[in-house]
Amino acid sequence: MRKRPLCIAALVWAAVVWLLGSVGVPGFGHSSPAFPEGEARESALVAGNVYKLDINEKQTVLYLKQTILIKQTNRSAVQQEYPFDRIKVRMKNQESAVEISMGDRILVKGDLEEIPIPGNPGQFHERAYYYARKVKWYQKGKNVQVIEKECDKSLVLQGKVKQAMSNGIRKAFSKEKAGIMEAMLLGEKENMEKETGFLFQILGCSHILAVSGLHLSVMGGGMFRLLRRCSVPFGGAAGISALCMFFYGGVTGNSASVLRAAIMFAVFMGSFILKRTYDLLSAVSLAAILLLCESPCYLYDSSFLLSFGAVLGIGVVYPVFFSTKVRGIRDGFRTTIAVWFIILPLTLYFFFQIPLWGSVVSVFFLPLSPALLIFGAAAGISSSLLTAGIGLIFALPASGILEIMLWTGEVIKALPGALWNAGQPDIWQCVVYYVAAGLFLKNKNRRIGQFLYGIALVLLLFPLPKGSMKITFLDVGQGDCACIQMAQGHCYLIDGGSTTVSKVGRYRILPFLKASGIRKIQGVFVSHMDADHVNGITELLEMIISREAGIEIQTLFLSQCSGTQEQMREIEILGKKAGCEIIYIQKGSQIKDKNLEIYCLGPEQVYEDSNESSQVLHVSWKGFDLLFTGDVEGEGEKRILESLQESETAWEVLKVAHHGSGNSTGENFLQCVKPQKAVISCGKDNSYGHPHRELLDRLKKYSGQILLTKEQGAVSVIVRNPSFSEK
Repeated sequence: MRKRPLCIAALVWAAVVWLLGSVGVPGFGHSSPAFPEGEARESALVAGNVYKLDINEKQTVLYLKQTILIKQTNRSAVQQEYPFDRIKVRMKNQESAVEISMGDRILVKGDLEEIPIPGNPGQFHERAYYYARKVKWYQKGKNVQVIEKECDKSLVLQGKVKQAMSNGIRKAFSKEKAGIMEAMLLGEKENMEKETGFLFQILGCSHILAVSGLHLSVMGGGMFRLLRRCSVPFGGAAGISALCMFFYGGVTGNSASVLRAAIMFAVFMGSFILKRTYDLLSAVSLAAILLLCESPCYLYDSSFLLSFGAVLGIGVVYPVFFSTKVRGIRDGFRTTIAVWFIILPLTLYFFFQIPLWGSVVSVFFLPLSPALLIFGAAAGISSSLLTAGIGLIFALPASGILEIMLWTGEVIKALPGALWNAGQPDIWQCVVYYVAAGLFLKNKNRRIGQFLYGIALVLLLFPLPKGSMKITFLDVGQGDCACIQMAQGHCYLIDGGSTTVSKVGRYRILPFLKASGIRKIQGVFVSHMDADHVNGITELLEMIISREAGIEIQTLFLSQCSGTQEQMREIEILGKKAGCEIIYIQKGSQIKDKNLEIYCLGPEQVYEDSNESSQVLHVSWKGFDLLFTGDVEGEGEKRILESLQESETAWEVLKVAHHGSGNSTGENFLQCVKPQKAVISCGKDNSYGHPHRELLDRLKKYSGQILLTKEQGAVSVIVRNPSFSEK
């Protein structure tokens, strides 16, 4: 290490970045961005250069850099301009009547919003992702105009090359395979079907879909050899190849993995020119330093960490485990083992699951990746510059490889354990793993090192059960979803839906289940058929049927309602296709699972109104009592109150009915329940005004604490007999 000062410098700089971010220094963490004092975020006027744009049938998404915030005073035409952060602008296509291209400088009017932080465990961290790419704001574009066409010539050239390549790919490949090749070669995944991306994930080949070091090593090395064959001097060929790789990185979006690979390729070429020895660890350390100087928030970015982790696996672990190099499939297995040795905790921390079969199968596709890239790029270039016929010839081998990969993915998808949900490890588990891994590498032939690494690996993959019950009220916007987790791994869901979060099952509920390491749900209680309670459950069932979820639901608990018979039949059909047992419950039904008891207090009869027919559930565990009330109101609430008045239960937690509506959870009801904590699930700035002021006033009289998901995100109640805590 002493012979590699760049390695030490990279570690020190990473530690400094982390410390500065921990204490909240702007630019080094995820604290809210600065905004000019006194300025309004509504209808803000922003100018910037378009460096990326995505256009689909409904909306246009623009990414702006070199931005300024403009304020025009009311009394004069004098404008004040403030340097501003990068912005992601979303606007409906009808809002823009002008044609916009990469490199244009535009003026946008619209509301500015801070990028949100995730409200639930497992939810995609938008702020971490975009801050790493120096994008600090969202803007809802209401009006846009082009100030200067083709202002940034380099961006204009990148845009034209990208568009030409995209057109060539579409001419040479079928629609499905063109979407894959655009993702693979241009970093554009908008035209690739989600099902296709899932198959690559099962195969353990998701890295192929992201423009990475593999792409640059294949293309950069190929270009260098081509230039040398054309008699270009050694230094010129090396310099041109390195510059082209940086340009290609710009075309594909300058991801962390691409920039890392471009820097390392440039160092590699430079070592040849200067006749110096190329050191992989020094090169990767230099890349880390430069990237973290450019954007310190890369330190928390999954693509940055996985990219550098893979290189460390090859540069550090491979030489320790395997003293000699071999070729072919054996080398693929060795490389896979070395890389996974480093990236396993990172993969679990960011993605929560492992492609068990794909980790093995991907080895066989690794040698085919260069051929896939070369033939795909040749097909796109020749179709664009020459004729579609020549492009089709180059596309044939690439299409054949893709066909084999997709077919293999379908086969593996049908196997049990295609994606194994291990859950998101805690930071301390990752630290223990890496400490033990370091000791193992240093003393790999000693039993103590092997033993410690084995213990750390087990702790990472199979965390110790906790002697408690955990109830999590998820932040699903304007809707409801609660998850009950038992120490022995059993799990129950109560509702799951939203009217304000699109695809809430896919993007809020399922990620939470995966992050929690939940592979089987013993039961799902659907309180009633309103969309804000059931549409996420419907999505889960559909994903289970298509084998996308990686989870299993044993039982669906429904209740009769004369006004929602059609919706009931639809979810019954889906449930049976997903392998669920369908059970209808009503007042008096009881479910027991060891120390957990769930009593159904309602509905007592079949109502016409969906809300009155809501299930009301009494969850009891070792003296802890929680009341779920769905959207019950009116006659349904009166009947429930009669039952509650007959019992002497002391309620620790009340899940407040109907998202805090003033028409439910009346005075008499609260006077009877008197919960220690009351939880309200509702969306921020929802159109109903939930929770209503009169309801909050009532709760303050009878409840010890009021918790709102719209303010706190997911609310977790951890029960450790005989006490419980909230976080």
